[in-house]
Amino acid sequence: MDLIGKNVVIYGAGKSGIAAYELATDMGAKAVIYDDDATAPRATNSTGVFASADVIVLSPGVSSGKDFLYDAKLENKTVVSELELASCVSKAMQIAITGTNGKTTTTRLIDWIFKTAGKSSRAVGNIGVAFSTIADKLTSEDIAVIEASSFQLESCISFAPHISVMLNITPDHLDRHGSMRNYIAAKSKIFAKQTENDFFVYNAGDDEIRGLLGGVCAKKVPFCLSRPVVDGAYISSGFVCFKGKPILPLDEVSFKGRELENVLAAVAVCMICGVSPYTIGKAVATFKPDRFRRELIFEDNGLRVFNDSKATNVYSCLSACEAMDGDTVLIMGGARKAEDFDELFCSLPITVKHIVVCGENAKEILSSAYESGFENIEEAKDLQSAYAHAHAYALDKKCKNILFSPSSKSFDRYKSYEERGKAFDEVVKNFRQ
Repeated sequence: MDLIGKNVVIYGAGKSGIAAYELATDMGAKAVIYDDDATAPRATNSTGVFASADVIVLSPGVSSGKDFLYDAKLENKTVVSELELASCVSKAMQIAITGTNGKTTTTRLIDWIFKTAGKSSRAVGNIGVAFSTIADKLTSEDIAVIEASSFQLESCISFAPHISVMLNITPDHLDRHGSMRNYIAAKSKIFAKQTENDFFVYNAGDDEIRGLLGGVCAKKVPFCLSRPVVDGAYISSGFVCFKGKPILPLDEVSFKGRELENVLAAVAVCMICGVSPYTIGKAVATFKPDRFRRELIFEDNGLRVFNDSKATNVYSCLSACEAMDGDTVLIMGGARKAEDFDELFCSLPITVKHIVVCGENAKEILSSAYESGFENIEEAKDLQSAYAHAHAYALDKKCKNILFSPSSKSFDRYKSYEERGKAFDEVVKNFRQ
């Protein structure tokens, strides 16, 4: 992408927007940052800047569906995402990971395996480090492991990673995309421009993903948790395997249940890249998961408390529940965002013995529970009382675990899942004092 002398408007003054502005300026563009918020630093909120724009770069938080962006496209202005801008500049080998759940963990795991193998790898994208901050500094000897959200992908035009990974597709962000069809279309941008020289690593156990395979030109490499796939990654006889070869024993893996899909995807990617099974096994065994992803935060007299605040949808909550060892009390609830809780109660493991709900969607969860025949559920007014009720039940019924896995976005009471996770940490800490 040649930006020398071009008028470039960066839409969004957050971390990605600032990074894109600095990259565009370094590329010789006449760049300006626009933001809807008049108080945003380093930005203008005058829409007049779009009239003279040659290129508009959208930050992830900006929807491409705005009317004036349609007008800009009709006027032959180039409208792309920050991810696209960075990708066009970088010389690094690019590996991109998307999916409704597990993106961050899989991105971090792949990056960790590469680092363990002595490769120069950087995890960027939706993981919190904008690709634009380092895109022009990476060389052909480097690897960019990119967490790619639907927000970043929807405005990509020519993005073509050497290896793309699709973990799963379940309903999410439909308030932004408008429909499941649009959400899937955005996710599909990850492989749309790949060629037969590239690789598409995909979950063969996901019906939605299998339905997309006809549009994939790249070499298809499956992974599957439920059955062997001879040309990909799978579980067999207590081992994680790849194309018939044992890679590492399951008893050395801290991931459980559906979480193992993240491991299978990472193994497939790293085997494609020539990392040895020994190195992969060593890296997976020493990998430390994210904070607030089924994180053990307290253990005493046989009772364990897990903080899974990052579970912002039903699929993620189910994954955490399935990974629990022993009888569990679940705390859930949060912002009302059109989650299908009927699906959760139809699939809930029998190890979940009791549920305490709180938050904006508490009544909705209760209704789904009763309609599904799950009656061992109660409502609490806030997180503190929810934990107190869960703790009392766990002690009375000798449950091994309390799992905080909201299955909902955090925006009813918190700015982010991180803030919510820290709040739960404090609740548990203060309860013990």
